[in-house]
Amino acid sequence: MRQNYIIIFFFTILLSSCSSLLYYPSRNLYVPPSEIHLSPEEVWLPVEKDIQLFAWYFHTRQSNSNTAPKAVFIQFHGNAENISAHYMNLVWVLNQGYDLFTFDYRGYGRSSDVKPNPQNTVEDGIKAIRWVHQKYPNLPIVIVGQSIGGAIALRAAYELRKEIPILLIVADSTFLSYKEAGSSVLSHSWLTWPFQWLSYLVLSDSYAPGNHVAELAPTPLLVIHGSKDQVIDFKLGEEIFAIAKEPKEFWKVENGRHIDVFSRPDFQKRLLTKLDELQKSKRQFFSPRTR
Repeated sequence: MRQNYIIIFFFTILLSSCSSLLYYPSRNLYVPPSEIHLSPEEVWLPVEKDIQLFAWYFHTRQSNSNTAPKAVFIQFHGNAENISAHYMNLVWVLNQGYDLFTFDYRGYGRSSDVKPNPQNTVEDGIKAIRWVHQKYPNLPIVIVGQSIGGAIALRAAYELRKEIPILLIVADSTFLSYKEAGSSVLSHSWLTWPFQWLSYLVLSDSYAPGNHVAELAPTPLLVIHGSKDQVIDFKLGEEIFAIAKEPKEFWKVENGRHIDVFSRPDFQKRLLTKLDELQKSKRQFFSPRTR
């Protein structure tokens, strides 16, 4: 069902030549944190005049007066719904000593009612990362971008590469190019398959991550993609890994579907192990050139 919605989406884009229709925001409250006994801090991020982003900051369940969080996860969610439908994908990190920050792009949830597009969603991502870093300057940052949120996260991280240190960037089920992603989605249905070529005409990659991914080094990059991803082709994840520079790692999720990797306890454990190794190594992963 979700795949059908996305196919309809991209088909509509091709007919209208409007890149803003990449996004499918909702104002609905899907899973209130109170239902799972969580009380996140509500955060309002001013982006520009009359535009604010709404976010939740979840503090780790393992924190106490003597123990600081290990790091904070910043979640860049996908193109549909809002944070109340996505935070559950990463809420498990709260039991492992990590904080979680998740925000809505403009037009989503309780954020300002402005149409999102490739440019302003990257601006929103930059604002979110800066807010977390300014609020908790000594807390390592782990960025997790999922689906279209991965493309936004990769570009935002590139824009901030000289300014803010990142412990790890996780690109989950995502892509380098909106043009290629549109073609990929259209290829999954016999109805839209003949129109794949149109995505290269009507979608813009001006604010896609593209070749800029190569400039994220030396920040570590983890690319994750399901071999059975029904929305974003597996090969698009491989393209990210191919263009990235070391340090980088690729996790193929055998029989994995779209952004389902962190529903699997073995991959949760694998990510936690990787983060422990990064923090224990005492490496300087990022040296801002402006400092």
